[in-house]
Amino acid sequence: MSDIFDIAIIGAGPGGMSAALEAAQQGASVAVLDRKATPGGQIYRDVTQSPLLDPSVLGREYTEGAELVRAFLEADIDRHQNADVWHIGENGEVLYSQDNQTRRLVARELIISPGAMERPFPIEGWHLPGVMTAGSAQVMLKSDGMVKDGAIFAGTGPLLYLIVAQYLRLGVTVNAVVDTTPAGGVGRAMQHLGGALRKPAYLIKGLKLLNEIRRAGVPVFRHASNLSILGESKAVGLQFQQDGRTHSINAGHIFLHQGVIPNLNMTRALGMEHHWAEQQLCWTPVLDDWGQSSIPHIAVVGDAAGIQGAEAARHAGRLAALKAMNKLGKLNDADLQQESSANLKAIKSFKAFRSFLDAYYPPTPEHRIPVATNTLVCRCEEQTMGQLRAGFEQGAKDPNALKALTRCGMGPCQGRQCGHTVSELLADWQNKPVSDIGYYRLRSPQRLLSVEELSQFQNIKPVQKPAEVSA
Repeated sequence: MSDIFDIAIIGAGPGGMSAALEAAQQGASVAVLDRKATPGGQIYRDVTQSPLLDPSVLGREYTEGAELVRAFLEADIDRHQNADVWHIGENGEVLYSQDNQTRRLVARELIISPGAMERPFPIEGWHLPGVMTAGSAQVMLKSDGMVKDGAIFAGTGPLLYLIVAQYLRLGVTVNAVVDTTPAGGVGRAMQHLGGALRKPAYLIKGLKLLNEIRRAGVPVFRHASNLSILGESKAVGLQFQQDGRTHSINAGHIFLHQGVIPNLNMTRALGMEHHWAEQQLCWTPVLDDWGQSSIPHIAVVGDAAGIQGAEAARHAGRLAALKAMNKLGKLNDADLQQESSANLKAIKSFKAFRSFLDAYYPPTPEHRIPVATNTLVCRCEEQTMGQLRAGFEQGAKDPNALKALTRCGMGPCQGRQCGHTVSELLADWQNKPVSDIGYYRLRSPQRLLSVEELSQFQNIKPVQKPAEVSA
């Protein structure tokens, strides 16, 4: 019996669960480590134990995830929930926190799926109490059945409209939708129309969401610009411009959203090669068709590999698992190609559809790259755009130099909330492409650790099967 797992998977969202199921069905010993108390990721969060009387109000894509979660829970997989991974070694070693203890396992192949995060929305007042991301509104809804009546939803992208529709189905009042999608969406996306037509069901779903919001009578302000939060010690409203006029709407809760981007902390700490994806305006790991990264034994799947959605993540998870089995010598090249064919074709169609969405719903420069000197950029270290500009003028020309000079990116989130903004600010100030600027250099541990936790150490090994024990 080996003390090493064949495959360790980090993250139990759609991609991680699908990878685990495929690998287990292929006969691999599989360990899955997930930060949350229950599997499902953000998309399928608490789908098998929803606090809502009728979870179907969240949409068919959500409820369909219950089947995947149940299959995952029933499979022969070594599952570890509430497991927060903070280090991955070059030898396949994984260190994580669970039950206030440090635990360790080793695997021959690793598949990581740390998911996505919402793109920073650094506008004046975005740090005030009462301002959250639209994704936070959905987390509260899925996890606890909590909502905020009379909120404003502001930003762009399909997820924003989905969450507004979910609120309305529950009878929750929405004060306004302030849509920052720039005019000319049809023209921008027309060259990708062929890709969109490959997924007509998704187009119809989007139109239905817009009609649902319109029929509910929610005020919708299209092509809004120059957003700022009103309030001194807490949010009291939102100010913006539309068609040359300035509008102010009162609300104690404001949910911001301008798309999602890969959660980079784990892939960056590993030293993976990344590139600036101009289409999605974010950094992504450099991967092949099977999700294989620049590190030979590590693959990346799900939205951490580039934003494509839950269904695409399932296909990506299966592809990564099949490739891992091939590398382990448990699946020959011919069978790998045959079993991967349908998944590779599906991924290609999702990428084509995503190109249409990215062109139609681009986050505007003014809401990504702040120009007001008092706008907070690094919320952990309370560094404003003006302070970062001063650091730049003192000679900090790249993110790491700016971090050293200003402490921007040194807080508990380790740059998650400011990393992309800093890259784009430095590119703008130097009139260079973002790809030339780079990103923060990150290292393990990826979270704060206590001495007490480190003193409680346990090795985790594959569970022996009955046949192995008798042998």
